[in-house]
Amino acid sequence: YMSRTKSESSKHLHDPDFLSKSASLFNNRDVRALNVNFQSAQAGDVIPDRNVEIPQEYVLPSVNRALLDMRDLEISQLSQNNDVRTFINKLQRVTRNVDVDIGTGEAFTDTLVAHLLFRAINFDQWPMIVELHPMLKFSVGQSVFSAKVGFVINSKHFKQYSMLVVEDKHLANVRPTYGYGEPQIVAEMLACGDENIREAHMAYDMIIFVVRVVSTYVTFYRASIQKDYWDELSLGCPQKHSITIFRWPGNNSDPFLGFDLAESNGRKDVLEALCKIRQYIME
Repeated sequence: YMSRTKSESSKHLHDPDFLSKSASLFNNRDVRALNVNFQSAQAGDVIPDRNVEIPQEYVLPSVNRALLDMRDLEISQLSQNNDVRTFINKLQRVTRNVDVDIGTGEAFTDTLVAHLLFRAINFDQWPMIVELHPMLKFSVGQSVFSAKVGFVINSKHFKQYSMLVVEDKHLANVRPTYGYGEPQIVAEMLACGDENIREAHMAYDMIIFVVRVVSTYVTFYRASIQKDYWDELSLGCPQKHSITIFRWPGNNSDPFLGFDLAESNGRKDVLEALCKIRQYIME
């Protein structure tokens, strides 16, 4: 019986009509059908090697999850900087609301990510523009799919979407059966790339970074997507060409292996990685 269902599911594997219609529904089968695989990697495979100054005031050596869990936390005593105080407040709301219903938890993560992208490390500064929740489309052969992305960094130098942030609000499927939202990353990455190609009126090799934020846990991804892959995708599910998406940190898709913004070391690692990606996009 098992083998029958397995062959059933692979029977239409290369038929775009059998792909899930929107990014939020993408699953591991869709990832296989599009010839994409995830690979755990070292920092050097994912984050560009650049010398950067990180905003040290956000590292906050004394602020950890245990402290953030305190009900009557005196935020004004933890930093002299009002931006950083706001950040701590947002961080505390995410940390303390891990178990609240999906809608509320998402809103907290959303404002935390917004603070990182607009305030702590400014990605919304020419030649970069942050776009909020754009609805993007991509095609596989004749079939069209939609993806609503959290935040996208549009680089005016490269004239392309260079980095996207996927949060748990789109990962209603943050559970192992859905690869902890990694299949959605594939769809959103392809949607950004497809948009880039429309903008350029031609297919080309591109590098796209993804930052996945689930609660306070952050994972980085990087993919080089070759022109040959795009050419094959325009005809249907690619069988000759493939994409490898490198993941760091973590040796599988579990978000809790990512860097934890609720801990000082985690914040430092995330800030450093974001600064390096920003530097790379700016060049």
